[in-house]
Amino acid sequence: MVVRKEDPTLSDEDMMEDNETGDLYEEESELESESEEDEDVKLAEPSKTSIYNKDGLLDKLGDISWPENVGWIHKLSINIDQEQEVDVNDDSAREGSFSILALKGTRQAFENLQSMGLPFLRPSDYYAEMVKTDSHMEKVKGRLLAQKKQIEEADERRKAREAKRIAKEVQSQKLKERAKQKKEDIESVKRWRKQRQQSGFSKDNNEADEMSLAFEDGKAFERSNKRRPGVAPGDRSGGKARQFGGNGKKGMEKNKKKRDNKNSKFGFGGRKGLKKQNSTETTDDFRGFNKGESTGNKKRKR
Repeated sequence: MVVRKEDPTLSDEDMMEDNETGDLYEEESELESESEEDEDVKLAEPSKTSIYNKDGLLDKLGDISWPENVGWIHKLSINIDQEQEVDVNDDSAREGSFSILALKGTRQAFENLQSMGLPFLRPSDYYAEMVKTDSHMEKVKGRLLAQKKQIEEADERRKAREAKRIAKEVQSQKLKERAKQKKEDIESVKRWRKQRQQSGFSKDNNEADEMSLAFEDGKAFERSNKRRPGVAPGDRSGGKARQFGGNGKKGMEKNKKKRDNKNSKFGFGGRKGLKKQNSTETTDDFRGFNKGESTGNKKRKR
């Protein structure tokens, strides 16, 4: 059994250099093999039986070309002479010369058509036939309108949510401000009472009890359950409505006065529907008509 011993004198750097040189040799060998393969490929040689008949080609070109006396409207060809040479290797100069030549040719063609009196522009009322049918275009239009409606509805919902959120924030802010204001008012009242007590203005305990407020103990304001005599529970006028318009003596006197006024104006009842009905005497009585005028067929004065 043979055991390979490594030279302890070789370092890691020497080993890395050996690996790099080995890789370079392998790459060079691969390139040489590829170049040899390329050299081995043989190109196709031109056929020896091909014929270059220049006269025949020119003859065929004359057969398919337009005759010299044909009108320009049949050919529509424009020949533009290039004023100066352009470097074919310069892309920008070459493309610029193409655009200039095309513009000149278009102008010359417009002039030729105008001189011949031929229409060459599309009429304003010309409608080309559509590739797709009307029913298909109606479907496309309906789909576009539906998409537009969905987008608008989504925007409206988003705006509503945003407005609701803003309103909620404003409401919470208002409630916080009210609570803060209430707290400040309570604190100001407490400070005022404390200053009043320190100044010795309120020495009597009864007076201090009268000035005490319900909200100082943390209780909310409560409606008093005391009932005033002669006032109904739901009466907000404090009993005045009963005095002047209710069942009291003053209310009865007022109603009686109204009744007396109506009786003096309209009577005490009875039949009034046939009061102005005509009778035999009133029908034959013409004393109320044609006063101061004699009878006859005289024309009425205007």
